[in-house]
Amino acid sequence: MSFGNKTIGRVIVTLLVGDTAMAQKLLNHLRVHRRRSAFSQKELAFLLGYRSGSVVPRFEQQKRRITLGLAVSYQLIFGTELKETFPALYERVEQRLSWRMQELYERLNKSVPSKKTTLKLQILRDALTRVPKPPAEQEV
Repeated sequence: MSFGNKTIGRVIVTLLVGDTAMAQKLLNHLRVHRRRSAFSQKELAFLLGYRSGSVVPRFEQQKRRITLGLAVSYQLIFGTELKETFPALYERVEQRLSWRMQELYERLNKSVPSKKTTLKLQILRDALTRVPKPPAEQEV
């Protein structure tokens, strides 16, 4: 049986939150921001470069994938951080990246020291201070 990323994301959020309705709300806050700003779907679609307002609810309901350009557009229009507008996506990327950075750091730390390795280790150390620890390493 195959599930899409959208379904898996909802299942994970549902498991974490325990409520399907709340899980849907946590995936993105596009509708909330649009309604607070008083933009119609047609006006927001125009700002995003679309002719029809019908595309906006598709983004809001996760029926259409958000591109990086659209995410940045939403950020600029509403003055919000990506983490605030797309919390589920941001957390998923953050967790995966954190795990991979930690893994690479451990591999490089075991290798023969060189100028390049030392630079990479420093960059990874700095980056790891900006993201939470991978779930396997978080204390309970």
